[in-house]
Amino acid sequence: MVMFQNRLYPLYRLIQKRFSIQINGLENIHRDQNYIFAMNHQSVMDIPISYAILAPQTNHQINLFLSHIFYNIFFPLTLPLGAISINMNKGKSLRTSQINRRRLEIGVKKLLQGNSVLIYPEGGMPGAKEGVVSRGETGAVRLAVRTGTPMIPIGVRGSNQAYPFTVYTNNPFSHQKKIPIEICIGKAICYQGYSDLDLEDFSASSKVTLRQLTEELMVRLSQLSGLPQIAG
Repeated sequence: MVMFQNRLYPLYRLIQKRFSIQINGLENIHRDQNYIFAMNHQSVMDIPISYAILAPQTNHQINLFLSHIFYNIFFPLTLPLGAISINMNKGKSLRTSQINRRRLEIGVKKLLQGNSVLIYPEGGMPGAKEGVVSRGETGAVRLAVRTGTPMIPIGVRGSNQAYPFTVYTNNPFSHQKKIPIEICIGKAICYQGYSDLDLEDFSASSKVTLRQLTEELMVRLSQLSGLPQIAG
């Protein structure tokens, strides 16, 4: 899969030609270290842009946590990319929550095998239209606590304006190269101090800690993206 990921370089170059992408913080990614890449979400173009930026910087396969809707739409491509389907519907049923927990376990296994993962903690693009960072789901922090893998926070802004498909328009060919897409890659966050946190007991203290760590992550994504944060 790393080989397939690397074969997409022509696509990466095309993306970088079609958009004005400004990147800061590449020095925070070490090629031989696997990571949890956690990014705020402003446009469907964030996904290919993320691969265009991150894939050349790492020797590790990047497994993408992807909304079940886009997973099904782009199914032929999701398999070689090692995408992991997550149901991001609000008001999830108990069965859906159980399925998502099993999908997170796949992510845990991939990380322990040395892969990286790319995840959007907002669980979709709820803040794209207003240009804000929304409330985060706890999945990214769960992965970090379970595996001890460093997390790289990545802030993005401008992609909702540069590629507004599904945000402001239904035209997939609409894009604005003059509008810059700013990517800011932060320093790694380590959660090894929380290795004793029991993520399966569902106690009040565990839930509070998970929520606190997730809120801290979303604050960091707000700072890196330069976008305001709103309460969920």
